[in-house]
Amino acid sequence: MELTRTSKIAGILLAYPIAYAYLKFFLFDTGSANVTLKKVVFVLFFIIWNELVVRGRGKTPSKETYFWYGIMGIVALTFTTGLSEDVSFLGLHLCAFYVAIVSNGLMYEGRTGSFIVADLLNAQFRKGFGGMGQIFSDLANSGRDKAIGAGKDRRGSAVGAVLIILVLFPVFIVAVLLLSQINTAFGKAVSSILRSLDFMVDIRWIFSNMGFFIFAVPTAMYLYGLLGRSAASDGAAEKQAYGRLVKWRSSCRRISPVVTAFVTGIFVLLYLVFFVFEASYLFSAFAGRLPEEFTAAEYARKGFFELTGIMLINMMIYLLISYFENRELTGHKVSAGMITALMSESIVFAVVSFSKLALYYLRFGYTPKRLLAIWGTLIFAAGAVMVIISTVKRRDMSKAWIFFASASFAVMSAVSSVLYLVMGGID
Repeated sequence: MELTRTSKIAGILLAYPIAYAYLKFFLFDTGSANVTLKKVVFVLFFIIWNELVVRGRGKTPSKETYFWYGIMGIVALTFTTGLSEDVSFLGLHLCAFYVAIVSNGLMYEGRTGSFIVADLLNAQFRKGFGGMGQIFSDLANSGRDKAIGAGKDRRGSAVGAVLIILVLFPVFIVAVLLLSQINTAFGKAVSSILRSLDFMVDIRWIFSNMGFFIFAVPTAMYLYGLLGRSAASDGAAEKQAYGRLVKWRSSCRRISPVVTAFVTGIFVLLYLVFFVFEASYLFSAFAGRLPEEFTAAEYARKGFFELTGIMLINMMIYLLISYFENRELTGHKVSAGMITALMSESIVFAVVSFSKLALYYLRFGYTPKRLLAIWGTLIFAAGAVMVIISTVKRRDMSKAWIFFASASFAVMSAVSSVLYLVMGGID
């Protein structure tokens, strides 16, 4: 019990410094020095913080949590040498949101699955913004727990005093700074006092960081709300919300499979006609030769983004049909056949895209952007395979695809980092 209470108190006390570090060294880090080190250290402290908050509630994070910890660690380690800083930045945030949910077993389906977007929104809004007052209620509860344990009828606590000091100290510094700017004599007196204490404080540093000191307060409330409210939840609200989501999804399924099969069939036929017209051009890379009018760079680039767009459209078609088709009506097997054909064509498009990238890579070598494009093609192809399995076997494969996409990004980032270092840093 004492260890649990200590973890809870430590989680509260870390809220402000972690929020400051998030703003200063993660979100608005404009410096080029030690970028990866800052990301790694912040992720490490975030993981420790999450463990303290969760265990402070007497819980133990689920085993899946450590998978996401690992993904965060690899992405942070390869932040500047991996596939893309922008994608890594977004990925670390999404992982942080999901860690808060997974650590406490709050997934809507009870597991990672097709409701992951709803899980992320739950973390970002209901837990994060909705839990911005959680730090104060947890502070009050920790004070009461200590009073009860000591056998005294009081609500104050040393923890509360320390927290208030941590929050108000930067505000006090800002107040002194503003007063020093108003009155020169007062400013000189403050500087004199600091020098007499032999306490080296750079006023310009304080001024330049004033915004971080101030905005770290609401940021601490948000971040602690994300973790603290998730840890405080027993999952009852998620179960009720899941029931409503399932009911809503069922109410959306009104379109006849005959209609969806017809619409999907039009796309299938369109792609078949396209293959007839473009077969020699699309598949020439497999033979290691190029159309006469193209250089390798032109061939690899021409059509790649368009093919990626086609694969995205096909996935959107599948998602729309899966949400709006009434599978209980006649014609579902035909519709499922059309979806399987559509995803098979997506796989062909992915293979063609990959052949273009492979040819470009073999001719011109490594760059992070080329590996990022290969990864994107890979997850589109994997998504199409997962859809086919889901359609044929009637088994939800979304968890497998999510794990594959996340793990493959981490692995490709690591590969990119190795190549980056071996080849002396190529952009």
